[in-house]
Amino acid sequence: MSKADFSPIADTTRRAEIVALLRRAILTGQLEPGQKLNELRISEQMRVSRAPLREAMRELVQEGILTSIPYAGTFVIDVTAKDIDDAYSFNKVMDEFAIEQTWPLRDQRFFNELDQRHEAVKQATRALDTTRQIETALQLHGLIYEWADNSVLLETWQRLTSRLQMYFALHQHARNEPVPAEDVHETYVRLLKGKDMRAAQRHAREHIGLDYEELIAYARSLEQRTSKGGRADRASPARSGPGGS
Repeated sequence: MSKADFSPIADTTRRAEIVALLRRAILTGQLEPGQKLNELRISEQMRVSRAPLREAMRELVQEGILTSIPYAGTFVIDVTAKDIDDAYSFNKVMDEFAIEQTWPLRDQRFFNELDQRHEAVKQATRALDTTRQIETALQLHGLIYEWADNSVLLETWQRLTSRLQMYFALHQHARNEPVPAEDVHETYVRLLKGKDMRAAQRHAREHIGLDYEELIAYARSLEQRTSKGGRADRASPARSGPGGS
C-alpha cells in the first residue's frame, strides 16, 4: 500500500483571530476607508509573525474590504457613493427574490431561528456593541438566503456581506449614534412570519433604504476628503492604531 502524503495543517485559528481583529478595526473606524495597513506595526501590536498576518489580509482582500495595490501595499477599500448605491440597489433586488424563494419553505424551525437571531440583535443593541450589532443584523437578514435553497443566491449574499458590514458601520457614523434603535427589526420579523409576502418584500426594500440619503451624503464627504488629501496622506495618518505609521 502506497504511503499517503498530507499537506501541513495551517494555523487557521490564529488567522481567523487576526481576520476578526482587522475586521473589527475597519468597522469601528480605527482603520479608515483608503488607509494603508502597516504590516510591521500591526504584527508587533498583535505579537504575531508577518506570515499569518499576510494570510489574514489576503482573506480580507478576497472578501472585498481590503485591496492590494502592487508596489504600494494593502489598503482598506475606498468607499464611494456609487459603491454604496450599487450594493444597496442590488441588495433590494436580492432580498425580494430571497423572500419569494423562502416563503413556501417557511416552517416552525424557520420562525424559531428568526426569533433567536432577532434576540441576538437586540442583545447587541442593548450592549451598545456596534460591531456585534452589525454582525447579528446581517445574520438576521441572511436567514432568508440560507433558507431559500438556492446556492448561487447564498454565495452572492455571502460575497456581499463583507461590504455591507463596512457600509453599515459607516451608516452608524453618519447617524452619529452607537447602534440603531432596538426595535428597528420588529416589523421585518413580524412580516416574515405573516401571510402577506408582498408586504414583507415592500418592507424589506424600505428597511434597506433607512437613512440612505444620510449615508450617501457621508460617503460623498469621504470622497471629498480623499480628493483633497490624496491616498498618500491617508496611507500615513498622524495617529496611532492598527494601521498607523
